[in-house]
Amino acid sequence: MKSSQHLSQRWQWRFWRFLYSFLRRVQKVSETTSLERNFSVLSKGGYREIITKAVCGTAKKFFRYSQQFPTVEDGNPTQILGTSITQMRLKEPQIDAEGDKIGVRVSGIFEAHVWYAYNGGKSTDLIRQAIHFEEIIPVNEYDGQILSITDAKAAVIKPPLAQDTVITKDGSIKIDFELGVYVEVVGETKVLVKVVSPEDV
Repeated sequence: MKSSQHLSQRWQWRFWRFLYSFLRRVQKVSETTSLERNFSVLSKGGYREIITKAVCGTAKKFFRYSQQFPTVEDGNPTQILGTSITQMRLKEPQIDAEGDKIGVRVSGIFEAHVWYAYNGGKSTDLIRQAIHFEEIIPVNEYDGQILSITDAKAAVIKPPLAQDTVITKDGSIKIDFELGVYVEVVGETKVLVKVVSPEDV
């Protein structure tokens, strides 16, 4: 009796094992057929959706700064002989988001050199001063359908340039500088790509 029960259990185990193996094969065939069907559709002039990084917003802005330069004591300037800008550097831009508004925070530094005459033009001196700046450039042309923002890029499109130079009443020199910066916002977005088969080429 025990031998008969043991034999029955063995056959049941073999049956379930066979059934499981059969169902797995059917599932694999079904998945393969589905993949082949999808590939066939895509290969015949279809489109495939991919996720990629792209520029989703751009902006540019021109800034104007006023900077005062102290001169030597007991040497009131009488004439500004020249100005020059060196060592222009931009720091890594940062995304500035508030609600639906997107902006890029840009900052940097440049060095201004001012050559001037004093004591009735009998003496000259050179002032060298580092000027720091920081601004937020709003990005109005922005694609709100992107999945996420990854980073921002910035570039100087107009180097700092002295626009107006004035000798003030207190004997210092005031100079207005102007510079322009272009920014890009980069994010992940979905793109439809047309699939072309070798037969269509």
